[in-house]
Amino acid sequence: MLLLVVAAFLTAVLSATLGMAGGLVLMGAFTALLPVPEAMVLHGLTQVVSNGSRAVVLRQHLDRPALSAYAAGALVAAAVAQIVSVAPPSWVVYLGLGLVPFVALALPRHAWLDAGTARGASLAGLLVVGTQSLFGVAGPLLDTFFQSGRLDRFGVVATKAATQALSHLLKVALFLPMVAGQRDLAGMAAACMAVAVVGTKLGTVLLARMPEADFRQWTRRVVLILGAGYLVAAAVSAKAGGGG
Repeated sequence: MLLLVVAAFLTAVLSATLGMAGGLVLMGAFTALLPVPEAMVLHGLTQVVSNGSRAVVLRQHLDRPALSAYAAGALVAAAVAQIVSVAPPSWVVYLGLGLVPFVALALPRHAWLDAGTARGASLAGLLVVGTQSLFGVAGPLLDTFFQSGRLDRFGVVATKAATQALSHLLKVALFLPMVAGQRDLAGMAAACMAVAVVGTKLGTVLLARMPEADFRQWTRRVVLILGAGYLVAAAVSAKAGGGG
């Protein structure tokens, strides 16, 4: 319980500072400590609060047209995920967490991959929610759609936070039936969500003090280091027969 709560707090600070990466760390921590369906639900609830509170704090910077278009694509992906609902083994989750940052880096800059357009934002919703339904996290992939530089760091963090709050809410709806009736999970979720709000406020203060150039540079470095670590974790878990 203590490990889960500390992880939720620290990753909320990280996400509020860099606009991403916190969810990537948190999903790995929860997967190591819990069965995959429980990890998906607890991670989703914590991220809904963490991202939602961040979006509220920075609401004046939200790109509302992009958010609306994103929601359209996200709902399509969620509908498909409900039909093919499945809980992957833990090593598959680690593999996905490791691959997503590198796949996102390899994607070319293209008008289709720009959340500043309705087409790009809708595609982001479709791909991000689809990926989250499999691996729990898709922050680095979402970041690909915010590379145009059209928004400053506050606009990026605010809009990504709102899209992620929606995405994780849809993920919770997908996995919640698999963990129905587990009372311990409710207590853990309440504690993690509470500290996520505190972590978000602290991270927002750090964001205000971070230079614009450092913001974009450190975001990429952190997610690639995490990706490499998760690929190693996937190999170790698969070798050990980690079914999650």
